[in-house]
Parts: sequence; structure tokens; C-alpha cells
Amino acid sequence: MSKRPYVICLMMTSLDGKILGEKWGKDDRVQLLTKSFEEAHDAIGMKAWIVGRATMEKDFTKFARPVYKEGALQINRADFIATREAKSFAIAIDGNAKLGWESSIMLGDHVISILTEAVEDSYLAHLQEVGVSYIFAGATTVNLQMALEKLKTLFGIETLMLEGGGRINGSFLNEGLIDEFNQLLLPLADGRVETSSVFEIAEKDRKLDATLFKLESMKQIENDVIWLKYKTIERV
Repeated sequence: MSKRPYVICLMMTSLDGKILGEKWGKDDRVQLLTKSFEEAHDAIGMKAWIVGRATMEKDFTKFARPVYKEGALQINRADFIATREAKSFAIAIDGNAKLGWESSIMLGDHVISILTEAVEDSYLAHLQEVGVSYIFAGATTVNLQMALEKLKTLFGIETLMLEGGGRINGSFLNEGLIDEFNQLLLPLADGRVETSSVFEIAEKDRKLDATLFKLESMKQIENDVIWLKYKTIERV
């Protein structure tokens, strides 16, 4: 039995593999296409989803600044589990504590923040006050394997939906932590050189040349969107 959750990466992309939907404008036809993402998320039915700090602050916390509780005492670096009884979880990888949380609930899901031990006590004190769970996964940089093992052990998360951005997806891929990839291929092209793609790995951090996948299913859904499902088979 695996020590970590089964990880499914779900992303919507343009035909050229770009992922930042806000760059595609406000045209009603584009907005209709991007709705396929939430529909696919709901169809897969995940109990827990995880994103990187940049995606969380852009799409969910709306760039809220971190809050520090005044007069906070020294806090040991033990994981803080506000609840184990939540039906679903929204998880953020935020090693440097840059996210501002005003509530422990995001879209109806209990928030878990993945941190490093380098964060300030006053930040931890605020998370405890508002009821945000947090786990530590490294001294100064996040160890993804450790984080995933804790999510399974402490919260009973057996399956996890990874939803970007490109650097976080790339980090999971680089560490061999993606078991399945679901791609919603939208019938539009981005064409921007600077737009992020699905997986991004800095060359200095690269541990492999490529990851091989096997196509499990392919279907056309509404509005000419193609849903591709792959299983990871080998790293080379």
C-alpha cells in the first residue's frame, strides 16, 4: 500500500498546451469553454484538491496579504490539525507563508496549508486562530513526498487532485508523484510565448528526461472539448 495519496493531475489547456485561461479574454464562447474544468472536477469527484501558492492567491484568495497575530508566543513546529472530520479539503503549497487566510473554509472545503519550518510564529498563531490546518514539510523548502504522506496519515486523504500551476505540476512530475493526468483540450489557441504550460521544470532541477504516459480514454464532451485521460507508466 502506498504511503501517499493517488495523485490525479487535472488541467484545461489550449491546443498549444497553455493553461492561463484569464489570458483568453471575456468572450462568451471562451467562458463557456473554460466551464468544462469545474464540470470535469465535479465528475471525477475529488475529496481533496491541491494547488500552488501562485494559483491559490490569483484564483481563490485574491492576493490577500498574510496576517500576523500580534504578541504571538513561540510556537513549536508541530503539525496543526484543526479538524479531521471535514468532508473535503482545499490544500495550498505555501512554503514561505505568503497567503493571507481570513477563514478556514474555501469553496466549502477545509483549508490545509503546507509550510516549511522557516515561517514566523505570528503567522502560525493567526492560522490557529482562524482554524486553518497546517503541516510542515521541510526546513526551508517543501518536500512534496513528505507533504503527501502527511496528508494521507493525518487527514485520511487517499486520492488527491492536482490543479496547477505549471511549476507545481512540474515539481510533482519531476518527483514522480503524478499517477494520472486528465487533460481538457479546448478548441482554442493561445500563441503567447510567455504563457505558462502544463508542466514547467527548471533545467537545474530536472531529475529525468521525460515521463511516459499511456492513453486510457478519450472522449469529446460539450463544445468540442476533448477529455484525455492518461496513466503514468515510466520515467526515462
